[in-house]
Amino acid sequence: MKWLSTILFLFLLLFATHSYGKSKEYYGQTLTHLLSNCNSDCQRQVFEQEINEAIFSLFDAVLRQLQFELSQK
Repeated sequence: MKWLSTILFLFLLLFATHSYGKSKEYYGQTLTHLLSNCNSDCQRQVFEQEINEAIFSLFDAVLRQLQFELSQK
């Protein structure tokens, strides 16, 4: 149960703070591009890419945390 709580906490922490890892200009340009130059397929692709990056960052952080905890034991 402790592992599940740790993973859930890390997921929520990283998913909520992922947007702060990129600049405001990046999100401004992305939003402008989505609204002016993208059709629905393009919008879906951009959202999927952002979600994939967030998930990969999450898994990387979880693995690093597990590695750290294992190295401490």
